[in-house]
Amino acid sequence: MTRDELIMHAMGCPGAVEDYPFGDELLTVKVGGKVFAWIPLTEVGWFGHGIRVALKARPEVVADLRHVYPSDVRGARPLDERYWVAICLGGKIGDGEVRELLDSSYTAVVSRLPRRLRPPSQDWR
Repeated sequence: MTRDELIMHAMGCPGAVEDYPFGDELLTVKVGGKVFAWIPLTEVGWFGHGIRVALKARPEVVADLRHVYPSDVRGARPLDERYWVAICLGGKIGDGEVRELLDSSYTAVVSRLPRRLRPPSQDWR
């Protein structure tokens, strides 16, 4: 999966909005004002080296990913590493799994939004 494909997938989520609160090198993808994906636009710096994304997940999912893919998954510093994981693209984690993790991150963030900020319920993905 390329960075552009990842961005297109993230922006395809209902209510997704791109933002650059930390400068042009870090795209934050938000829904209802809350980030569900952090996508560095450079090869080094935010969350390590290479093409990567930081996503929100349940603590047990974060632990499983770090155990199964130790070379492709790391803590998403400075975010809370219990709930955020940095995933390197192009490694052992398949594109389908990355898409599922991104969708899960989106769903987790939407579920915690007040009803008035949630995008209209609709079938997606």
